[in-house]
Amino acid sequence: MNERSTRLGPSYYADCAIFSEVAATLSYRAAGEALGISRSTVSKRITALEQVLGVVLLNRSTRRISLTEAGHTLLAHWRGVEDAGITAYQAVHGSDLEPSGSLRVSLASSLAAALMPSLMNEFLRDWPEVRLNLHFAECFVDVVGKGYDTVIRVAERLTDSALTAKRLATSRRVLAASPGYLEKYGRPDRLSSLKKHRTLGLGRTAERGMTWRFAKDGKAQELLLTPVFAANNDLALVLAACLDVGIIYIPRILIDSELHRGRLEVIELSDAEGPELGVFGMYPHRDPPEKVRVFVDFVGKQLASLDHLDRWRPLQA
Repeated sequence: MNERSTRLGPSYYADCAIFSEVAATLSYRAAGEALGISRSTVSKRITALEQVLGVVLLNRSTRRISLTEAGHTLLAHWRGVEDAGITAYQAVHGSDLEPSGSLRVSLASSLAAALMPSLMNEFLRDWPEVRLNLHFAECFVDVVGKGYDTVIRVAERLTDSALTAKRLATSRRVLAASPGYLEKYGRPDRLSSLKKHRTLGLGRTAERGMTWRFAKDGKAQELLLTPVFAANNDLALVLAACLDVGIIYIPRILIDSELHRGRLEVIELSDAEGPELGVFGMYPHRDPPEKVRVFVDFVGKQLASLDHLDRWRPLQA
């Protein structure tokens, strides 16, 4: 007999459950009352089950019911199925009520690096049953297709309406450079003066040329530049800027730590400014599992004090 011929439909499992209740009570009436169905329905389902199995499960008389040898065999196996069902129920029921299990998160490298000390210490200390799996990516990812539980993104606007998004913070994109760079090359004060400076670009295409977008009094402005250094990782750009390599154009919240410690300085232009951005926690479900909820809330609280988080401190220690 092949696997397809022994595939059983839902009615078989329902009938086995009815049979189990009859075996426990040795009464069609009592079984029906326990299950909320009529005595005649119980009788019909037991007969149907016997026809499917090709055996007699119950000895019937006008006064009593007893199990046949086949009935005892089926009951023993079915109780194993019931026990497995209870175990599965207990394993899954309420699992979303307490943060636990694997949590796959995608977030920008510089943000992840800034959050790393608190994630490794406070978050994993407070939620020891959560197994954190971080993926660094500078661009938007396929959340559902790649199996992420949540992503943290910095963006001017969100385009994926299939995801639920929670705004965690607001930040403006700013120009920044190290004190050493500004002392050596000077501080640009107008958009056009950026052409004379060394700039840092994000992404593979930036090495051939990049466009920085600004606005002033509601008017959009663009500047085409060729960077002296490009990387597909924004943390590498932050480090390069701290090492006096050039000017970076980045959401301010991602360099709060460096600004607070004097490693970088914001450059203000008289005729242009960067757009306002949001930091969002995004996930596939409107009502996410508790592990996602506590992670997103934790990140939101940490964003308010990123200037106090030193991403390089663990390396120095």
